[in-house]
Amino acid sequence: MVSGNLSRRHFVSALVAGGLLPTFSVSAATKTPSVVRRWASGNATLAPLALFNQHIFFSGEKTLGRLDPAQDAPLWNVPHQLSSKAVYRPRVAGQSVIAGGQDELGAWQLADGKPRWLHKAILQVGTPFVTPQRTYVGDGHELLALNNGSGAIDWRFADTVDCTAAYAPTVANGTLFFGPGNGLLYALNEADGKLKWKLDESKEWQYIRQMYVSDKVLVAGTYTELLYGIHVDTGKVLWKFKAGNFINSHHVSGDTAYLWSPTGYIYAIDIDTGAVRWRHQTTRYGNAGANWGHMMAEIVTLDNKVYCLDMNQMLHVLDGDSGRELLRIPFEHNLRPTVSPLKDSRAVMATDAGEIQLVQWA
Repeated sequence: MVSGNLSRRHFVSALVAGGLLPTFSVSAATKTPSVVRRWASGNATLAPLALFNQHIFFSGEKTLGRLDPAQDAPLWNVPHQLSSKAVYRPRVAGQSVIAGGQDELGAWQLADGKPRWLHKAILQVGTPFVTPQRTYVGDGHELLALNNGSGAIDWRFADTVDCTAAYAPTVANGTLFFGPGNGLLYALNEADGKLKWKLDESKEWQYIRQMYVSDKVLVAGTYTELLYGIHVDTGKVLWKFKAGNFINSHHVSGDTAYLWSPTGYIYAIDIDTGAVRWRHQTTRYGNAGANWGHMMAEIVTLDNKVYCLDMNQMLHVLDGDSGRELLRIPFEHNLRPTVSPLKDSRAVMATDAGEIQLVQWA
């Protein structure tokens, strides 16, 4: 029996770490999905989808739109009129939807898709991070704080002249964290961009690809094989996790970080300690029939389940506590590397033909 002082998650993790539970299994149930609803996006190639308040937001080379999965027609779908394709996942902030690519970043009204403002690149627009008040984005050698109401630059941070800022910053509790590509991590005051502290890890990384904050820990995925846990107030490195190969992306939910390593494992990592809670083997070399495809889609979680879409058009669903594979859901057509899981065994997917689909496998 599990004691009251040891959660089920930590108990199962201890079993996995001790080799008492398998880390590789091909016995998961396979369920064939059915397409419940289809929407034409007006794009040949879609950016990753965004799920916000149970609505789906999409963009591509021509349009930007909003869907309610319960309705047959889009709530709105408008020509974005950007000079080049929108490649970044749309972001919802306050009453705005932020979308764009390296040449431009724009804002559209959440309610009806009417344009609000357009920011043309000074040099090259990076991936944005949005809050209800501002959009924070690297543009060339600077970090810009764009006002969500007008698109005006509220402040700029220009201490990064030796690199081009391409990846998104993140914000938590009044502090903005920014890793522009010079091996440094900056912590700035969100209100005015003034420096609070900086961390020099240039011997270990160049870029930071993704950042999430949970409580007092910043989880940072670097453009190497290292995942970091960093104290948000001081910049002290709390732990480093070496994935054994390049980290494409990671995901944080509650007190756990999830990532896929090309060495052939999904890892679940305790964000307070950096300890591995469990790992699930996705590739066993010499046993190709059991192997997953490579993963380009970001890992996502819902209701203590971990959703992993591989490039063999297979959606894998893992148990969040143990890493055991619960389901395999095969698709017969090519998908974009994006998945938005919903309740009741449903998800919204995007095809390589620019179509968005609501699928169900129960």
